[in-house]
Amino acid sequence: MSGARQGRRRRVLQEEVLSASRELAAYAPADAENSASSEGRRYAFDEGSLGGALARRHLPARLIAPVLVLAVSTFVVAGLATAHEYRSAIAAQLGDPFAAMFDATGSHSLATWMASASMICASLLAVTIWAVRRRRVDDYHGRHRLWRGAILASLLLSVDAVTNLHTAAADAISTLSGIRLMSGGSEWWLVIGSAMFGWVGARVLLDVKESKLALAVLVGAVFAAGVAVIGPMAGVGGVAAPLVAKLAQLSCYLLIVTSFVCYARFLRVDVADGVASKPQRSRTAELKIAKETASSPAKRATPVTSEGSESKQKSQTRRKQKQANLAEQQQQDASQWTDGSDGYADDYADDSVSRRLSKSERKRLRKQKAQRRAA
Repeated sequence: MSGARQGRRRRVLQEEVLSASRELAAYAPADAENSASSEGRRYAFDEGSLGGALARRHLPARLIAPVLVLAVSTFVVAGLATAHEYRSAIAAQLGDPFAAMFDATGSHSLATWMASASMICASLLAVTIWAVRRRRVDDYHGRHRLWRGAILASLLLSVDAVTNLHTAAADAISTLSGIRLMSGGSEWWLVIGSAMFGWVGARVLLDVKESKLALAVLVGAVFAAGVAVIGPMAGVGGVAAPLVAKLAQLSCYLLIVTSFVCYARFLRVDVADGVASKPQRSRTAELKIAKETASSPAKRATPVTSEGSESKQKSQTRRKQKQANLAEQQQQDASQWTDGSDGYADDYADDSVSRRLSKSERKRLRKQKAQRRAA
């Protein structure tokens, strides 16, 4: 595509975004003049819509929210690791049921419950993000639909954290197909899970890249997921490999929640202030657009039209003044005394027969008429 076509396409897209963002004034409340002038650079909310209410009032607006979630997540993981280490002493003091509760590797432990609850929270946050994200006016390809996949994936991971659904499904598939390359048919859930959750995760990573903080935390979640999946196979942690895998899984889920909180804060700032949604263009592209805009006929039409109107008004004024002067001159000529040398017959002459003008008289008459016209 040539440079001229790229410039025209860029201007058309910018005009569409600006025209769509101007429509926000019709949806904004009448008493929100300041918000109407600043909101909606890339978003258009209906009055009373869920997305508008979430974006303006309920999403976190300060950095303390994701920092607090990250601190609580770190405390939870450290606390569960400590409780697992001292579960025998706790069970001796409080009873045997507490030993199973603090055994992080068990399916009925507190760590498993926390993993399931964290993914339920992640699904709720994904619903909130989708409700706001779908109102972007520059989302021409409908990329907001990926958050519906994130909602379903979060719910599925929440169920799997409690029921170990992936191991049961892999064992059933290996039994039906007769192919079992790894113990328990782990290759099946590795392949299917990597394809399904990897596609959703990659799409979410590409969508949250505008928020650097959310992107960094989500990359950390991907690393923790890798440790949870590959760690037991590679023997990471030695004897404590199951504990390391379980804590890595919980850390992954908590980091996903933190990343979604970071992105929700980004959306709140993006809608309210429009700071983060400022177009990122290179200096060369900005200079080129400014030059094309300055040299376009549409931009020159306004001053030309104003100068033409001013010149037309001046010409009409001069014409009226000239007509007034001519009328005054004719009135003076009508009352001016003449000796008959101008060729006009006087009404007070005794003879009513007009004589023929001579050549010199006709010449003088033409000269006088020309002088009157010039006046």
